[in-house]
Amino acid sequence: MKKILFLTLLSMLVVISGCKKTENKSQDNLPTIGIAKLLPHPALNAVEQGIQDELKEQNIKVNYDLQNANAEVSFINSIATKFKTDNVDIAVGIGTPMALALYNTIQNRPIVFSAITDPVSAKLMPSKDKGGKNITGVSDAVDVEEQLNNFRKIVPFKKLGLIYTNSEDNSIAMYNATKEVCEKLGIELVSQAITSIGEIKQAAQSLVDRVDAFYVVTDNNVCSSLGALTDTAAAKNIPVFSADPASSMQFGGVLYTSGADYYTLGRLTGKQIIEILNGKKTEDMPTRYVRGVEETKIIIDNNVVKALGVKIPEELIPANAVILNK
Repeated sequence: MKKILFLTLLSMLVVISGCKKTENKSQDNLPTIGIAKLLPHPALNAVEQGIQDELKEQNIKVNYDLQNANAEVSFINSIATKFKTDNVDIAVGIGTPMALALYNTIQNRPIVFSAITDPVSAKLMPSKDKGGKNITGVSDAVDVEEQLNNFRKIVPFKKLGLIYTNSEDNSIAMYNATKEVCEKLGIELVSQAITSIGEIKQAAQSLVDRVDAFYVVTDNNVCSSLGALTDTAAAKNIPVFSADPASSMQFGGVLYTSGADYYTLGRLTGKQIIEILNGKKTEDMPTRYVRGVEETKIIIDNNVVKALGVKIPEELIPANAVILNK
């Protein structure tokens, strides 16, 4: 029993303390970039990698302190406190809960957020056009109306299923935006709120017989366990559309995905970090939003296309689209 308790405490200590990661060994004369993500899943991992690749490509040498909260609230706050105590030069929060914890804890160091849908509603930024006193960042916001109109060109659904985490600001913002658009377009939104990853399968099962299609928004929990949704939908021949390319690439099973390229988000976040290291103030750096086809990713799963017997209009297949299972 003592051995089990020791190992448990040790594992928690590893999560909290994290590790410093640099291209070489840690050097005290280099600035330290603390990067914290809410949990490990494809989108957030891609952002983290994109940040490091951008700095490496621009030959910016730094020390990294990479932290992962494993979706635990206590870890989120502990990481923020750690970054404050360690006086990291720039604190980076990937995902809304992590960025909020950093913002509420650190007042005298620059903070950069990434992969946040609505930083203004989350009270991280004063407006879309102005940077914060010690914070700026990159948003993964998508045009929900444009997405749903495009999805209906593939499958003319009338009832749309949506699972979202009711404790995550990002997910609530996406739910509200989707609800508003559905009301405008005459689509019945059938939703189910969850509090944790473990509830996704049950939520999908409760919705699958009541909807014509599912819409996956940029919800950290749902995207981390996408297979629980797609397996349930596939069993009833219900199509799944998504705004999260990273999880669609990892899990498959999504008919059509259109959303921010999270690796590109990481590269854009890295550019902001470099600007701050070069002396630019966050007040002069408004939120950076995804622009154009080169910063978005379209993914089509050909296995799902065949299984459902649908046809994707040519206008929805750009040259840079990723076709899975050709």
